Amino acid sequence: MYSKFPLSMENIPRQKGFACLSLKFGCIFSALIIILYSVLALAQCTATLGGLTPTLTTEDWEGMATYGMIIAVIITHCVTLFLTAVMLAGTLREKPYLMRPWLIWTSVQVTAYILMFVFWTTMNMINQMADGSLLFYVIDFLGLLFRFYMLMLVASYYKELEEDHEYGERLKAEENDQWYNSA
Repeated sequence: MYSKFPLSMENIPRQKGFACLSLKFGCIFSALIIILYSVLALAQCTATLGGLTPTLTTEDWEGMATYGMIIAVIITHCVTLFLTAVMLAGTLREKPYLMRPWLIWTSVQVTAYILMFVFWTTMNMINQMADGSLLFYVIDFLGLLFRFYMLMLVASYYKELEEDHEYGERLKAEENDQWYNSA
C-alpha cells in the first residue's frame, strides 16, 4: 500500500476540508488563485522584458543573466498555467489522473521555493545585509505556507478520489456480473 519512495504523497498531511467547505471547492479555489497569479506574473515578466535594452553584447553578462532569468520565469509560469488548467479540469470531472501532473510540478516548485528561501535568508544573514526588513521575510514565508496549504488540499482531494475509485473497483470485483443488474 505504501510506496518505498520516502518523498511520496503519503508524507503530505491530509485535510478533511477547506475551512468549512469541501475539498473539491478548495481545489477549484486554489486553481483559480494560481491561474490569476500566473497570468499576472506573465504580464509582469513581459512588461519587464519589454523594458530591457534590446541590444546585448558578449561582454554584457548581467544583461544575459537578466534575460535568461526572465525567460526561465516565463516558462515556469506557462507550465504552471497549463498544469493548473488541467488540474482544474480533473477536479471538476473528478478524474485523479488529471491532477497528478500538477501535484508533481507543485511539489517540485514548493521544494525549490523552500530551498531558495533558506539559502537566500542564510546568505543575507551571513553577509549581514540590512536591506531586507523583517516584514519581507514574513510575507515571503506566508506565501510559502499558502502554496503548501494549496498543495495539501489538492493532494488530499486526489487521495480521496483514488480511494473512492479503489472502493468502486473492489465492489465491482465482488459483485462481478450482478453489479449492473438491479432486478
